[in-house]
Amino acid sequence: MFASSWLILLFPLLGFIGLSWYGSRISRNLVGLLGSGAVGASFFMTLVTLSNLMFLPPEERVGQVQTLYQWVSAGSFELNLAILIDPLSVFMFLIVTGVGFVIHIYSIGYMHDDPEYSRFFAYLNLFIFSMLVLVAAADFFFLIVGWALVGLASYLLIGFWREKPSAVLAARKAFVMNVIGDVGMVIAALVIFEHFGTLNFIDVFAAAPDKFRPNDDAMLLITLLLLVGAFAKSAQLPMHTWLPDAMEGPTPVSALIHAATMVTAGVYLVARCHVLYELAPVTMYLIAGVGGITAIFAGSMALVQNDIKRVIAYSTMSQLGYMFLAMGIGVYSLGMFHLMTHAFFKALLFMAAGSVIHSLDGEQDLRNMGGLKKVMPLTHATFLIGALALAGFPLTSGFFSKEAIILSSYHAEMGNIVFWAIAVLTAGMTAFYIFRVYFYTFSGELRSPDAHPHESPMIMVTPLLVLSTLALLGGFLGPWVDSFLGPVFGHIAEHPHDNALESIALLAGIGGIATAALLYMVSKERLALFKEAMAPVYDLLLHKYYVDEIYDYLIVRPTKAIGLFLEQKAERDGVDYVVDQVGLQVREVSHVISLWQSGKVRTYALNMIVGVVTILLFVVFM
Repeated sequence: MFASSWLILLFPLLGFIGLSWYGSRISRNLVGLLGSGAVGASFFMTLVTLSNLMFLPPEERVGQVQTLYQWVSAGSFELNLAILIDPLSVFMFLIVTGVGFVIHIYSIGYMHDDPEYSRFFAYLNLFIFSMLVLVAAADFFFLIVGWALVGLASYLLIGFWREKPSAVLAARKAFVMNVIGDVGMVIAALVIFEHFGTLNFIDVFAAAPDKFRPNDDAMLLITLLLLVGAFAKSAQLPMHTWLPDAMEGPTPVSALIHAATMVTAGVYLVARCHVLYELAPVTMYLIAGVGGITAIFAGSMALVQNDIKRVIAYSTMSQLGYMFLAMGIGVYSLGMFHLMTHAFFKALLFMAAGSVIHSLDGEQDLRNMGGLKKVMPLTHATFLIGALALAGFPLTSGFFSKEAIILSSYHAEMGNIVFWAIAVLTAGMTAFYIFRVYFYTFSGELRSPDAHPHESPMIMVTPLLVLSTLALLGGFLGPWVDSFLGPVFGHIAEHPHDNALESIALLAGIGGIATAALLYMVSKERLALFKEAMAPVYDLLLHKYYVDEIYDYLIVRPTKAIGLFLEQKAERDGVDYVVDQVGLQVREVSHVISLWQSGKVRTYALNMIVGVVTILLFVVFM
């Protein structure tokens, strides 16, 4: 029934191969058609797979493994080239291919004048294929393969503009940070194999409850090592510093990384391995704690940033914190629901921001924008919808998913008032910073006299209209998400109702919007006074808590110093000196020996006689 599901992965792979080999030889229109068509075909096959899965009874939807062939067989160990078709993987397929397809269409217009147009679409297809491998994997081995491929694709796309040193440095930073996570994943897989004798998801998850008690040392080790990979890929504290710098890549890359691929991988990993995490309650509290702290930490930095893309990037970190908070308190389907709605409105916000940047000839500083509401009506309307959804305004998609997590952070079995307070405070911050961006960008007068803004072409605007519809209406899919993912998690998440807490969360969001309007629309003269009064805090947030500087002082500089020391003392004064001395001594010995090689027969005869006499004396007297 699910044999055709392999085509979901095959189409983007063929797109990548074809565009890599022949992209420079065909027209730009054909490149865009092939690149987008490959992901569109993958999305269509995902819908076919979804329809097939929905025909099965709920109890039969879990554990549908499709094996292409047996790759490795050694004793009792088998490693098959296989994919796992279940509600969770299909749910991720829908997001990756659906939102990815819309971003590909948008990229046709956004990247149309780029000289490396075909290379860009080849990399986009590789990114989609890599993420699909990650979420389709039926075992930890191919999960790690997809994990590494996503890191490679992100490196290529973030550093796509190779002539920009900042882009190259950002790509390298993202790659190194994610490799740290990869190491944790690999060690976790080795520990899993040591204890279970297999890497297959179904076998490991079936055996784990009988093999381990809650908080066993081995289970804590496994879950913590997996969490290293999850935190690195999803930019959670303390492995978050690469994500803002990733904005050096083209805007469609930002939308793809933040909405449909890469950063959601960590949330997916926890959801996929929920059986293991439920056996490690300590790790679960760590996930919730780090998620909550990251949410408020990233949200606070977004309050003062002036680069439009970086504000939205910090917003992604913050919203991922919400998702990890949901995972940590055990309401997995709510976390996945927010992952879906976030994909809609975050892709919309990035692409609308890209439309603004495209209109202003590359300008990304909010202070040089303004007054775009009249000249870019469609971009303005779609950005406003995305902002309202991110702020959790009533009846938007973000309202339903975020409100559910906020209430569960208090009422869930593992919830508490601290998690709830963090979630509510973050909601207020979120509403403030995204409407700060909105007012800066679209209200007032244009602050860049040299710019000539205009509405983007329909090839860019149409994807915005599609995503804005999803951002508005996607929240009504919540009950379907719960029931669809229920068989994977073994239960359907409860949706608590608490009028008092709901009202507080709602007021926090509306209060954030009102505060932004007050500061940036009504009382602009007070803004400078406020910044002056809060100068130390403002500088701290503007410099991102100096985390990069701390890492540079504690890690980068000592590492460079050790490297220079080893280069001088170990390599030059050690290895090089020893090698040079060996050569010198051989040369000196050769020079002494060469003195015997005079070319005179009488000298050679004398040497032979001396040698014979010496040997005879040794034999006689010894």
